[in-house]
Amino acid sequence: MTTTCLSALSLFSSVLIIILLLLLSLLIAIDIPDLGKAYAHFIGGETKTIDNYQILFLLSPPKPVVGDDSTKLNFSVLDKEENTDVKLIFAALTIKEKDTDTIVHQVPYKLYAFGDITFPYAFKNNTNYEAILQVRISGDAKYESTPLTASFDISAVSPVSALPFDQLMTYYVIPITIVLGGIVVAMTLLRRRIKQ
Repeated sequence: MTTTCLSALSLFSSVLIIILLLLLSLLIAIDIPDLGKAYAHFIGGETKTIDNYQILFLLSPPKPVVGDDSTKLNFSVLDKEENTDVKLIFAALTIKEKDTDTIVHQVPYKLYAFGDITFPYAFKNNTNYEAILQVRISGDAKYESTPLTASFDISAVSPVSALPFDQLMTYYVIPITIVLGGIVVAMTLLRRRIKQ
């Protein structure tokens, strides 16, 4: 009977802890407007300056692999003077194959609250592409009616040639070396025991 009571108490305390953690995560997830929020833009990549604006392009991963649906095209539209995100912009994206000038993907204009925009895309062919970002900026006399346009070159690589050196080392060379080292140590210890 004591074991049953302890099991029931343990189950109750586990459920209570889970409920408390869920409530805590819900409280953390509640969006309290402008209370200690920090807005940052992408860092690195290629930057183009057009009039009073900077368009930053950061590709993730840096060398997109054909067929990889985790590829992200990240853009930051920044005020050049203040180095801050431009707010309330309408942006559209066009992706073209450079060699054939064929449009392979389009994202229509959409309102974005901030200048940091991410577009997911899986490249279909091992070729060169051009990503063309068009931005209409609310409150700017020039770029409210005529879009600010910036284009960036992208080279998609085949999955076979895409393994960077750091991934090769991390996923293959180091684990194989550890396993082989373990086998050598085990064989050495086994030989010593047999000789004794």
